[in-house]
Amino acid sequence: MIKNRIPVHWLSKEARYRIIDRLLSTRSVKELAEELGLSRNAIRKYINRETHPSDEVMERVFTILRDYEIEAIVSIVVDDLLKAFEMLLSALNESSDKYRKIIVDKFKEAYGKIGE
Repeated sequence: MIKNRIPVHWLSKEARYRIIDRLLSTRSVKELAEELGLSRNAIRKYINRETHPSDEVMERVFTILRDYEIEAIVSIVVDDLLKAFEMLLSALNESSDKYRKIIVDKFKEAYGKIGE
């Protein structure tokens, strides 16, 4: 289970919006606001991209997930991380192969730990 295990501070604004949108596909604004302890107006601001959910709100999000939502939310988080990784590699490609190699080696090291 992923609840309370995701360090939400690195989630992009776009990923936060996508997660809220996903939750709203099975809940009303009122229901989501109540579950997260927020006002309906706060949820509407997320919908309208006027503000993004804070780290505290995102931490609460991961405590209210329903079992059938977990796969979709994990997919959003993974997509967000891979996009950030690709952007980092692209930026490093322009500056130095040395830094790119460091990132690739760390990624391989982390990937190796997955199988353990």
